[in-house]
Amino acid sequence: ASSTLDGRNIESNNDSQLESPAPAPPKQHQDKRTYLGNPSVTPTALAHSLWRSTILPYQDTVIDATCGNGKDCLALARMLFPGSIGEDSNIAACQATSRPELIGIDIQSRAIHNTKRSLLSSLPSDIYYNHVTLLEQSHERLMDVPSDAGSVGLVCYNLGYLPGAPSQERPDIPSNYKECQTQTETTLNSITDASLLLRVGGLLSVLTYPGSNLEESTVVERFVEGLAMLTTRDAGGWRGYVQGIPDDDEDGRRGDRVRALVTKALERVVAQGARGQTWRTFVHKPLGRPLSPVLVTAMRIK
Repeated sequence: ASSTLDGRNIESNNDSQLESPAPAPPKQHQDKRTYLGNPSVTPTALAHSLWRSTILPYQDTVIDATCGNGKDCLALARMLFPGSIGEDSNIAACQATSRPELIGIDIQSRAIHNTKRSLLSSLPSDIYYNHVTLLEQSHERLMDVPSDAGSVGLVCYNLGYLPGAPSQERPDIPSNYKECQTQTETTLNSITDASLLLRVGGLLSVLTYPGSNLEESTVVERFVEGLAMLTTRDAGGWRGYVQGIPDDDEDGRRGDRVRALVTKALERVVAQGARGQTWRTFVHKPLGRPLSPVLVTAMRIK
């Protein structure tokens, strides 16, 4: 027998049987943790909030020194080219006095590819091709990277390794992907360059991971605190501060290494940086979670 429902012929065993409803599609997981975007909860959200208050739209040079999968680079692009992004008139107006530039750096080709794909799919072509530079290289040396060294308003880092485990969909990702990660000395050399490049009002932003590289995290914190101590009135000055950095191991060798690295970096800042430079520095870390990511920031106020 057959019956008609909404104009369609439905085969059935009796006249009263109707077509069974199609099964409901499986519910897709939705991350309802909206608090993750709150600057008071996560260091990434806090960093983005600080960047937004620092960057001078259509004026600054902004450097993402560990561009990874491009998420921070895209956020920075929206801050540097907000609102009428893509309109030639805005770009032309600001070019009379400056040339805004977004620079992304990563040593891994996969990171540069991911960042390029993200930016090209989101930014107008005139913005991308005229005001974005992606460099597949180490971030250790930054002094020759920006076109306009006097306009650097932000240099940011998200240390550690490039996220993204291998899978059937991504067999190109090596199984040892976590082994390629930032290193203490190259990171310190890079943030030293960054401090020499930043304009007055510019921000150094470093997200560290003590759970994966405690020494790197410690050196970053000690160097940034040393920037604040350049103008200290304490006896011994900034050198006295460095000599007071405590040992964090039994034989003191790690403490000696940290003190030596920080001393060398600060000596360079003093020798090559502006006379009378003044910094305000902060460490943002969650209490009760010692291995969680830590946001370290330094703003040059003079």
